[in-house]
Amino acid sequence: MNGLKDNLLNPETWIRLFLIMGFYLVRMLLIWISGVFIAVQFLFVLITGQKNDNVNNAAVALGSYILEVTDFLTFARDTKPWPWSEFPDSSRDTEDVTFIDD
Repeated sequence: MNGLKDNLLNPETWIRLFLIMGFYLVRMLLIWISGVFIAVQFLFVLITGQKNDNVNNAAVALGSYILEVTDFLTFARDTKPWPWSEFPDSSRDTEDVTFIDD
């Protein structure tokens, strides 16, 4: 029983709860923003036949950050996401997609 009392009185656990609530709201906003990236990238492909590298890099970085936030929320990682750590860049491997055959 003493372990439960220690867990309930552990300030780190309560701090994490507040971080979880904040990052959950941030994650919901970021998912909406990723929808904007989806629409913009689709319009680039529709109009030009190829994806925009700037939109792609921003979307990859955003997706990596959403993954880090999700991992923190689900206790898959203890490292707090940005702004407590580095913001992920767009260097992760993505699939090279061709939309129009020449």
